[in-house]
Amino acid sequence: MKKLIFVFPGQASQYVGMGRNLYENSDAARNLMDTAVKLPGLDHIKEVAFDGPEDRLTRTDNVQPAITIVSLMTLAALRESAEKSDQKLRLLACAGHSLGEYAAHAAAGNLSFTQAIELTQKRGAWMNEASQPPNPAGGMIAIMGLPLDDVKAIAAKLGADRIALANVNSPGQFILSGNAEAIAEAYKLASAACAKRVIPLNVSGAWHSPLMNSARTKMTALLAERLPNISTPINSEVKVVANASSDVVKSPDELRDTLGKQVTSPVIWTDCVRRLLTATGYPGLPGELTPENLEKYSPWPIFVEVGPGKVLRGLIRSIDKGIETAGVEDMASIEAFLQTIG
Repeated sequence: MKKLIFVFPGQASQYVGMGRNLYENSDAARNLMDTAVKLPGLDHIKEVAFDGPEDRLTRTDNVQPAITIVSLMTLAALRESAEKSDQKLRLLACAGHSLGEYAAHAAAGNLSFTQAIELTQKRGAWMNEASQPPNPAGGMIAIMGLPLDDVKAIAAKLGADRIALANVNSPGQFILSGNAEAIAEAYKLASAACAKRVIPLNVSGAWHSPLMNSARTKMTALLAERLPNISTPINSEVKVVANASSDVVKSPDELRDTLGKQVTSPVIWTDCVRRLLTATGYPGLPGELTPENLEKYSPWPIFVEVGPGKVLRGLIRSIDKGIETAGVEDMASIEAFLQTIG
């Protein structure tokens, strides 16, 4: 039986029409969307995900619950299809990229579907609020082809209250996030330092930066209110690696703490991918090992991107080409994946 690690996408993986095929062909997926539209303030979310328009879908307050719903619909359809074909899914661990961490906790059983959707709905609304006037305009840039220390030095030069390292997506791709003026200065500094590419990102806010402090404060309070029972056990069978710590979440206190912190903390995705392996009995990334050790720990798990898009598969291959990846987002890809793992 193949060992699996599920990873869940974040913002920017969305597209108009996501989830429609699942809704039309999977009872389990349909039940989740039908549950979601009955939640307060989400009666429009099916229409937005299925029909757009794109500018309405990409609004932060819409896209965050929409991606979470569709990711968990995908998971439900995958599990339903596996059960119908009498296949068992051997899930070792989960992680999500930023927003995707909520779906990861739901997949592991640490959050209910309703909790994950209600929390991401508020997260999206408050992050959107923090990016609107009278708050300062924010932005993000991707920097490729500079050492991480050089990227950190650019941020430090411009000031921690203005700009921050938001993502370490792979060994060669880093994201800075901050106010519009600082981002423009960072663009010039990175270009002058001979970065291979510097790309302004099409985002409406400075995610994972100090500009999101108000959203973090509200999320921290909401998590304490909605998840108050510290005796609720965390699933130790399926480990979840948090963005804020790049480590396994072991208690409800850690769950609340890491989900609150991640609003302003960087997503060190490279460390999260490595920790997913070391937390499940592997010594590190395949590319860090000798051929003998690679064989010793075989078979290695498959990293499965569960939800819309292909962003995480690309990042994981950039981190280590020796990691086997797959993706499921509709019934055709689910059927193909189940055939692959036999």
